[in-house]
Amino acid sequence: MAENARVLIVDEDAESRGDLQRRLVKSQFVVAGACGYGAQALSLATEVAPGAVLVGVEEPMARALQTIEALCGVLWYVPVIAYSSRTDAESARRAVLAGARDYVTKPFKPGQPAQSILAALEQLERRQPREGGQAAQPVAPGIVVTVFGAKGGIGKTTIAANLATALAQVTGGSVALADMDTQFGDVAIMMDIPVERTIVELARRADEIDRELVRDYLVRHWSQVRILPAPFEPSQWRDVTPDQMGKIIGVLAQTHDFVVVDTPASFNDIVAVALDKANIVLLVTSMDISSIKNTVVVLKLLASSSFPQEKLKLTINHASAANTLKEEDIKSVLNQEVFWRIPYDEGVGAGVQLGKPVVMARPGARVSQSILDLAAFLSGKERTPQPNGRGGWIGRLLGRQA
Repeated sequence: MAENARVLIVDEDAESRGDLQRRLVKSQFVVAGACGYGAQALSLATEVAPGAVLVGVEEPMARALQTIEALCGVLWYVPVIAYSSRTDAESARRAVLAGARDYVTKPFKPGQPAQSILAALEQLERRQPREGGQAAQPVAPGIVVTVFGAKGGIGKTTIAANLATALAQVTGGSVALADMDTQFGDVAIMMDIPVERTIVELARRADEIDRELVRDYLVRHWSQVRILPAPFEPSQWRDVTPDQMGKIIGVLAQTHDFVVVDTPASFNDIVAVALDKANIVLLVTSMDISSIKNTVVVLKLLASSSFPQEKLKLTINHASAANTLKEEDIKSVLNQEVFWRIPYDEGVGAGVQLGKPVVMARPGARVSQSILDLAAFLSGKERTPQPNGRGGWIGRLLGRQA
């Protein structure tokens, strides 16, 4: 087996990736790519077709081990080698049980990890499976959740920001939050992040869009959510096309386990793409008459365009203490089952002013518990859904069950 085999490096630590890349290049290997854990690793692995994969395993080990297991399931014919600063036998055992062919400890000894790669490749070559010509299965992209509502001021952005934070917290996976609100774009303000590059600037480089370019435009929030902010001026959206937005959502889904998309309170071509690309659409309404009226219009519009109804999940946000309608009335008027209910909490507004998601500022609050439960439900975690919520786990949400 030639020493210049193509190697993929999977490690959350960018400095560690860089150091390992330099070592491999000196050993005459070709570094086919480098990335973090989760969906981005699976997507990049199938794209670059490496001869071997090196995965960094540090505490907490769960995400790294899950990634090793997933890579071995998809690239069953490619040796996956774990490397770590942990020298205990239990860590090595867990990595091997996850599917790693070898476990190399840091600091690396002379000749490592090159020797482990060559040994694994030579062993694979001797076995030369040729057992029925199995092929790798395509990697499923991350789940795209679009948050949409037909009226402003009903808490869409608050739900989107808190749901993204809750998904990162509940699953430990990679989560992107894309602000596609062409009118106001308040995600950056709500999450208290600087806006140096925006989704519109990225869209203008449509011909260049790939995982590396998208990564350059993402802002990493301290909650671990990666945010693609909108511009402050609505006029900057003027030349953005639906195809550009669709491409951005596609790359985000390839590189993240979950993508949450915030949208404006209007129906335009950008919103249409966000809805079309979504696996799940949280159709948000409040309990006031004008919001319900607008939601009726949206439901009729989507029905006339043959939009898949199984994607739509009616979400009632109790945005104020005063409700002019009863929930039974809403179900009757909309002819739609209520999927989720988010309770009113006056502390939400204070969290917005502080630039801190309420699920982290006040995790014990009812509204925080509701959104954390929603995140667990959407991600398929074994947690009990809210009373009277629709049953089923992620397969049912994606319309795979009746």
